[in-house]
Order: sequence, then C-alpha cells, then structure tokens
Amino acid sequence: MGAAAVREGQPGIPEILGVREDRSNIAIRRGTAAPAPGDILSVYLEGGPRYRLGRCTYRFSQPAAILIPEGMVDDDRQEGRVNGVFVLFRGHGLLRAGPGAPGRRVRVALGGEETVAPCLKELSQADACRLAGCVADIGAVREGALTGRMLQVALLLRAVAEYCRMSGRSGQDGVHRGAARLRELLDELAFEDASMAEIYGRVDMSAAHLETLFRAAYGATPAAYRRNLRLRRARELLVTSQKNVGEVARATGFSDPLYFSRVFRRAFGATPSSLIRNFGSRRAARGTA
Repeated sequence: MGAAAVREGQPGIPEILGVREDRSNIAIRRGTAAPAPGDILSVYLEGGPRYRLGRCTYRFSQPAAILIPEGMVDDDRQEGRVNGVFVLFRGHGLLRAGPGAPGRRVRVALGGEETVAPCLKELSQADACRLAGCVADIGAVREGALTGRMLQVALLLRAVAEYCRMSGRSGQDGVHRGAARLRELLDELAFEDASMAEIYGRVDMSAAHLETLFRAAYGATPAAYRRNLRLRRARELLVTSQKNVGEVARATGFSDPLYFSRVFRRAFGATPSSLIRNFGSRRAARGTA
C-alpha cells in the first residue's frame, strides 16, 4: 500500500510522506531507538505486548494505536505477530511532545486550539479497525495534483481527530479510570444545566483528586474542558443556525449571555454577534432552503 508523496509542503498544511502496511510474525523486533523521521500515526490490530517511546515502555494486550511527533525517540520494539498500518507525515506544528515524560502524551494543535492525548492507546477491536480504515483510506487516494493532496490531508486530519476522541487505556501509563469516567460525563452533559459538583458526584472520588487526575491526563481542568466543548458548539450554531446570541448561549449551557460573549471573544478573538453579522447571508440561505 502506498500514498503519493507530497513533494512540496506548505506552511500549516500537513505533508504526507506515505502510508505503509506493517505486517510480520516475529519472536521479537528490536528497534533502533532513533528519533522518529516524521509525525507518525500507527494502528496495530495485532502487536505487542511491548512498545517503547522515549523513556516509556508500554505493555498492552488489546489492539493499539500510537501517535507520536517528529523527533520523539521511537524504539519500535515489538513482540509476536504484528498486523497494522501507519502513516508518516510532517505536521507543520500539528503534533508536538506533550507535558510530562517524553513518550507519554502528545499535543495536537490546529487553528489556535489544542488538545492533549496519550501517545499510545489500547482500543476496542471495532475502534481499531475503524481507525486503521481511516489511515488506509489516505493511501488509497490515487488522484494526483492539488485535489488529491487536499483529500489526503482531510483524511489525515480525520484520522488524528478519531484517535484523539476514541477512549482507551494507554498501557502502563494509562489514564486513570476516574479521569476517563469524568471525561465521559463531561462529553455527555456538556450542554445541560448541571453543575460541576453534580458531575463530580457521579464519580466515587473527591473533587480535588479528580481535578488533579483529569488535568494530568488531558492537560486541562474539567471546567475548562467543558467550557471548550460548549464554545466550539456555540461557534458552530452561530454560523449555521438561525438562533440569536441568547438562544445559542442557552443551547450550549451558558445561562448568562454577557458572560458567554466575554468568554467567546477571549477564546476566538471575535464576538458572537460579529459571527452572526459575517455569516448572516449563509444563515439566511439555510433558513430559506
């Protein structure tokens, strides 16, 4: 399986170097402990049970996915049957090493926003197959020139987004079950009128300990994580729906439209009302379609 290489990278646009299958049946594969030559997203439907990144050695038994930035030491040490696929790319800032020990977390940044994810995740078989399909689709693009490269980049961004949003343990450095459960609740209740205390109450741990675990796992406080979910949804509604500022605020969990406008402007550099003005014709067209 191959992918047409991007011959000339453009600032801000990931440059895809290739997509390859990774298949072997070995007692042990000893890596070279060399810096990764580019950003890498790998999906192993079978593999392990050990993998080394930076100073971290991961042990896993389920299908696994790995997301690492260029320059991170990748030992690529595997045992047993290896069955997977990977894409090599230069992300132009899309990926960089996350906080903590090298090899534990990766930062994914785009358009002034960022999220933090584990470098390795154990996934369910279904999620691993879906993610492997996303990566394989990049290599299946045969259309040349700019349109083909644009399609590959869109598929790559989808694959990275799927990796970040999929739940899964990260080997011996896995996300604590309390932090993972709290994230599930925040995703589920993001736009409802539920206080953080009520949400914490659904996890059998103290609020202070949960906040510490959550920040260590995801790089943000639970309140900031929920606020970002609300703001991104609000931005979408302001552009695509017929709701006014107050209606959008209420629909995304903000009880005070003035507070909503302040935090929205702080996050995106524009007021909610300015988005309505700038995209008014698009909104009107949607309303009359």
